[in-house]
Amino acid sequence: MRAISIFFLLSTIAHSTFAETIYGATFDYKKALPSTVYFAGKTHEQIVSHCKSNTLGGMDLAACAHFEFEITVDALNRKVLMVEREIEKNDKNLLDEDEPLALPYFKNAQIHWELYRDNFCYAEVYEAGPASLRFIEFWNCMTRITKNRLDEMAKSNADE
Repeated sequence: MRAISIFFLLSTIAHSTFAETIYGATFDYKKALPSTVYFAGKTHEQIVSHCKSNTLGGMDLAACAHFEFEITVDALNRKVLMVEREIEKNDKNLLDEDEPLALPYFKNAQIHWELYRDNFCYAEVYEAGPASLRFIEFWNCMTRITKNRLDEMAKSNADE
């Protein structure tokens, strides 16, 4: 009886371990390799051209969505640095006038915005349950929200 119980336990553990796919597991996008690893040996232009194809499989679609996110987040990071430099210049005047500085609040807002984006996209894709398109949808969500933030920052600067 004991041997049967141990066998049952081990087979249950093995089954649940091997039955889990990458689509059923949690995902930490910060541990994902850059999309250029998937597209090794291809130039930026070649990757862009490849990703425009209408006949891509699931892995290619996910890598292309990841690639687009990387481009978008890079643009946002450049914009954030520009805005931080401008705020820092303005903060020098505020410091002279013994006023509160804006840069620490902006940096804190950016950290919280990233947490919002990440958690919103995780919630969106996990809500649907296991699906082969999960990672494509995740990268698309991350790109969409990042583009919105980039647009928001561009409009904010245009208003000044």
